[in-house]
Amino acid sequence: MKKIIALVLCLIVMSLPLTSLAAPEFLGSSYVGTADYLVDILNPDSFSTTTSNSVCVVSAAAKAGTNVAIYMYDVSTGMYRKINTYFNGVKFEETAVGASGLYARQVLLREGLNKILVYAQKDNAVQTTRLEVTLLSEAYVGNLKTFITSRLN
Repeated sequence: MKKIIALVLCLIVMSLPLTSLAAPEFLGSSYVGTADYLVDILNPDSFSTTTSNSVCVVSAAAKAGTNVAIYMYDVSTGMYRKINTYFNGVKFEETAVGASGLYARQVLLREGLNKILVYAQKDNAVQTTRLEVTLLSEAYVGNLKTFITSRLN
């Protein structure tokens, strides 16, 4: 009798909807979400951009309670890996959007192409948005400044 009760309890627990799951640590390069209405990317202002700033602020608007996580593509594994932040020794993996409906996160860029994935989850819906931010090398920026200065003189 105890085995039957244990089996029934296991089946009940397994059938409950899991609405508060954390974002996975890794996502495949072809992973896509199930929704397109959870988050609107505000910055960067286009899905593909170039910068000389080594820090990119990813900001978005979303409904309160939406969990948002940022991933960076890892060429060596061919997967997106969740970016974790530490504040006073506490690990922050993702953030629930508050009443303001705004989300922002700094992302440290590597020289060259940076593939970023924004993962938003609310209830059972998941939205993924891909961004490409190219960080120019200091040498390239220096050469560009020299070229522009020579043209202006």
